[in-house]
Amino acid sequence: MSLKTGTYSLNSNSGKVSVYTYKAGLLSKLAHDLLIDMTEFKVNVDVPEDGFASGSLGLEIQANSLKVDCAMKNGERQPDTLKEKDIADIETDMAKKVLHPDKYPTVSFKSKAIQEKEGGYHISGDLSLHGVTKSVDFDIDTSDGSLKGRFTIIQTDYGVKPFKAMMGTLKIKDEIDISFDLALS
Repeated sequence: MSLKTGTYSLNSNSGKVSVYTYKAGLLSKLAHDLLIDMTEFKVNVDVPEDGFASGSLGLEIQANSLKVDCAMKNGERQPDTLKEKDIADIETDMAKKVLHPDKYPTVSFKSKAIQEKEGGYHISGDLSLHGVTKSVDFDIDTSDGSLKGRFTIIQTDYGVKPFKAMMGTLKIKDEIDISFDLALS
């Protein structure tokens, strides 16, 4: 579905931008895959009269705004698995040991090329995270007039050391998924 001409400014009232992390290591049975919500973000979408393929997509996330939503198991939400203290500990570790928002306060994306494809668009652009900028490509589904998609990044590509504990026997995989579901209205 083609997007309507206009300039859209989206935030957490427009939908969700989330991170999925996955457990690894010898003691991974003690850990949880996690769904983490980005609570402070801005998405700017420009759709000129000649179509989104000649437009732009930009994103800025406050690195200190990541909040644990819930544990996941086999792709299913497990909302009652984590205690409040577990969530607080995870969020503290994310800030202090992984993202360092005092030094790297924002995560950003800026599109360089947008190509129309069936049901949506293919986006190419630059993702800046933890002081490193790399090219990423992903598809977005616009079939219902919103922006939906998911892509994978490798944390170490951006200088991020995946969280680990217990001398590395409990850790988060290097690959994380970022998903979004944003209404344009």
